[in-house]
Amino acid sequence: MQLQNLFSSYHKLSEDEIELIAKNINLRQFKPNETFLKSGIRSNEIGFVNSGVFRYYSFDKKGNEVTSFFMSENEFVGNVSSFFEYIPSTGTIEAITECEIVVISRKSWELFCAEIPHWENTFQKIINDVLIKKTDFQRSLINSDAKSSYLKFLNTFPNISKRTPLIYIASFLGITPFSLSRIRKAIASL
Repeated sequence: MQLQNLFSSYHKLSEDEIELIAKNINLRQFKPNETFLKSGIRSNEIGFVNSGVFRYYSFDKKGNEVTSFFMSENEFVGNVSSFFEYIPSTGTIEAITECEIVVISRKSWELFCAEIPHWENTFQKIINDVLIKKTDFQRSLINSDAKSSYLKFLNTFPNISKRTPLIYIASFLGITPFSLSRIRKAIASL
C-alpha cells in the first residue's frame, strides 16, 4: 500500500502497525468534479491519494474561483487546519480526474495516534515537506512573468499539468486562461 510505503520512508512501521492501519482505513473513489470537502464544513477525515488529482479552491472578493493548490499521488488530501483545529474549511476540495484515496476518519486518526508511537510526528514531517515544496514553488514565482511561471509549473508538477484543465492552472498561477493559452501556443511553436 502506498500510504504505508510513504510512512515507512520516514519511520519504519511494524507488522502490527501495518495491520492496524489496514483494518481502520477505507478506499473511496471519486469522479471528476466530485467534492471531497466543501467550504464551510468541518473536516472529519483526511485522505491519501493513491491515484488522481484534486484541487483546493476558494472564491476571491469578485466571486471568481481561485485554485490555491493541487494534490496528487502520494500526497494527503484534506484541509489540515480544518481537521486539526476543528474549524470549518475555508475552501473546497474537488477531484479533477478519476481518483482513488485512502480515507482516514477522525476516529481512526485518534486510534493511530494512541497505538502507533511515531504516527503524529511522522505525519507532521510529511506535511512539512509538502508545505516546503509548495512554498518554495510559490516563492519562485515572485517577479516571474507569466511564461516563466508556466514553465516552472510544468517542470515542478509535470504529472499534474498533463491532467489538469488550463483554467485551473491559470487560476493557480494568477493569469488569465487566454494568456495561458497564448503562452502554450508560443511554447509549442518553438
